[in-house]
Amino acid sequence: MMKVYIDKRVHYQIESFYENALLLHEALDEITIKKKIDRLYDALGSLGIYAQIYPLARYKKEWIKLGYREFICEDFHFAYQIYTLEDGSGIVRIHDAVHSLLYQ
Repeated sequence: MMKVYIDKRVHYQIESFYENALLLHEALDEITIKKKIDRLYDALGSLGIYAQIYPLARYKKEWIKLGYREFICEDFHFAYQIYTLEDGSGIVRIHDAVHSLLYQ
């Protein structure tokens, strides 16, 4: 299993989206949002096991240019790469995230 590193930008994208969602949608509550966020982070942690099965990004031009792979969970698209360290071990680094409603 590879270690998973999540860039600060990804944390910010998740927090920002759900903060705005709470303000815009009366039907959402903090408990629902917390459960969604917990599921997201659990799934991101599992990328250390399954990172190689997901395809290269196909739609977001910046991600394609950078050679990122794409993982989708809870309507979020995550861009990541697999790196091999000097000792031969692998890591997964998640570089970017965008919600499906904002995905372009």
